[in-house]
Amino acid sequence: MRTFVGCVVVESLERQEPMAGLKPVAERVVERPGDPDATIWHVRWYRLDDQTLRFRLPGLAEAMRPHWYAHFWDGDDLCLVLAGRAFWVKASDRATWREFISYGDTVGIERRWTENVPTVLPEWVEAALRATV
Repeated sequence: MRTFVGCVVVESLERQEPMAGLKPVAERVVERPGDPDATIWHVRWYRLDDQTLRFRLPGLAEAMRPHWYAHFWDGDDLCLVLAGRAFWVKASDRATWREFISYGDTVGIERRWTENVPTVLPEWVEAALRATV
């Protein structure tokens, strides 16, 4: 079964129900003093099987606030969740990102974020994932 790893910032959601019952594999509190939406981010990383991710996507997209996104990936398959929509793209093929980037413009996400979605895990998340195996 395919497994996706992804990041959701707690403050990005209007309500927490879409992630209810899921245990993050790693989490960290990050200060973002210049952010107009939230100066403290509670960053949570999850490991989800394909079926769970797809089941949760509609609720996650519905709960996502404008100016924010969440993302999950498995290899080259990248799932991006914005306010009202989810997109499946190929991490290695930026041409597949066009619709996601355009939609990001409509919900107020700066291009510096939509054009540079990370697909490499931070070391602290990798360490947490290794510890859960």
